[in-house]
Amino acid sequence: MSETMCPVKSNLLGPALLPDASDSLIRSPGARRGKRCGPKLPAELACMQNLRDSWDMFYRRMGRSWGGVTRDIPDLPCGSRVLELGCGSGKTIRGMIGKGWRIVAIDISRRAVEISRSIKDGVTVASQLGNPSTNSSKGITEEVELLTADGRLLPFRDEVFDAVFAFHVLGHLLETQRSVVTREIIRVTRSGGLVFFRGFSFDDFRAGGDEIERGTFIRGDGTITHYFTEDEVLDLFKPLLNLSVNTVRWRMRVGGADLIRSEIRAAFRKE
Repeated sequence: MSETMCPVKSNLLGPALLPDASDSLIRSPGARRGKRCGPKLPAELACMQNLRDSWDMFYRRMGRSWGGVTRDIPDLPCGSRVLELGCGSGKTIRGMIGKGWRIVAIDISRRAVEISRSIKDGVTVASQLGNPSTNSSKGITEEVELLTADGRLLPFRDEVFDAVFAFHVLGHLLETQRSVVTREIIRVTRSGGLVFFRGFSFDDFRAGGDEIERGTFIRGDGTITHYFTEDEVLDLFKPLLNLSVNTVRWRMRVGGADLIRSEIRAAFRKE
């Protein structure tokens, strides 16, 4: 890491976690200050387990399916405490490495977290920064705390993150679940903190198939994808101040044809 970078502090999770975050009992949204309530309801357990199983199956089959590094990540001050929601196989984590942030990354899939954690084997901070000649043994776990957790019930205290990144995670939930996760995102973001969203747009070439809700399609492995409009995104985060929302399109060549990928990117501030 460059000497100009600010140092990364250890024990990133400690002060952020709720006192009983590892407990098998659930805390309701109204009991978020260390209090516990009863066990999860059977229906809720089934819903959480089905989602986890679908994504565990996906990552067992596909492994590190999304290669490369997420680009165009917004700038934040050194030392910022950052939450990445839905880390998947670590593509966005790689884009965050070397910025001097205090990163906590979660995913509902245990397999996804294992894959992200394995990036440290043979991958250095130097190579992620485009300087493979520098010999550094610091893997991503030097800068990132990884945790298996459900975004619908984040195990963090109120207002502990300077920024939350929700890149291609809300689109893999049904409408009611998207609202729940958004409320959780807002809860754990500090006043003045930022929220960054990315999700596929309704005009993406992959939109279509077995529609289970308007604009939401299910695949054979049980995973779902919702394709957003800009108005949907603004409505989802309406408690926050809208800083920007735009649709980014690019061409992807598939089977000799140029097809359009389309992604909505948005940034918000919690006042």
